[in-house]
Amino acid sequence: MDYTCLACSKPINGDKAHYGMHEECFIRIFSLNKLEFFSDVAIRYQSEAPAQGEKRNINSSFFHGKFRKYSSRLGGVSYILKTRQKEFPELPLTEFVCNQLYEALKINIPPYYLVRFPESEFCFITKNFMPNSPPSTLVHIYHYIENDMIFDCETLVNVIGEQTGRRIDQESFVYLTLADSLIGNNDRHGRNLGFIQSANKSTIAPFYDNPSALGIEDVAMLGADLQPRGCIYTKDSKEPLMKDYVLEWERLGYQNVIENFQKNLSLPQLCDIIHLSYLSDKRKQALIALIDKRSSEICIT
Repeated sequence: MDYTCLACSKPINGDKAHYGMHEECFIRIFSLNKLEFFSDVAIRYQSEAPAQGEKRNINSSFFHGKFRKYSSRLGGVSYILKTRQKEFPELPLTEFVCNQLYEALKINIPPYYLVRFPESEFCFITKNFMPNSPPSTLVHIYHYIENDMIFDCETLVNVIGEQTGRRIDQESFVYLTLADSLIGNNDRHGRNLGFIQSANKSTIAPFYDNPSALGIEDVAMLGADLQPRGCIYTKDSKEPLMKDYVLEWERLGYQNVIENFQKNLSLPQLCDIIHLSYLSDKRKQALIALIDKRSSEICIT
């Protein structure tokens, strides 16, 4: 089967492709000295999703079971592989596109890639950004959320301030919530926010797990006015939309972050990224429609 190289977009013979790329492109993209294969592939198990009616769990993932995750190594580097599932065939593509959007918005995210694995199926890959050995440790934010605390904007931004002592880390989180709302990421829970801690300091970790909820929507629903709600509460809403986050961050004194987000948001640029992706046309249009609507809600009162 012939298709285009996932790195250079030039034609490639499928029989000669290496994970969907020209061999030389694969070596370049993954910064290798020679052609190598992903090895030591092991499935990664996630915590169980909460049962119906159970109290909201800040550590459970909305995407539990939608992705099949594996760890693997390539050239001595550790990666996480998220493969295609029959029920949600476009989820790996969706997360790749969403990371492209976050990169365009200047958000700190781990290195990410799109390959074909297994065989010709699309697979989303992210680099394990933690070193293979101490002295640094990734500590998830849920460790600092007590049972009587609300998983909301004010609590989380205060925890970040207490742990890092850096306003810039708090602002990075505020900025992230706006981006999550923009693309419809309703899965920002206690295990995909964290700190990189060493003996001397703590900083907020790169932001990972960034798919839009539209990635798992049934094709028949993609023409509807889909409006995923945020996972992180605001003072006045447990189903926040973009306007709710804008009002909340204004209340808490982060108008400068909202202004910076507005400045960095180029709708034509984001639409171009989506149009050039491998997503189906209906999912492209649904994501563009959501971003267009959410971007119109970003205004400071």
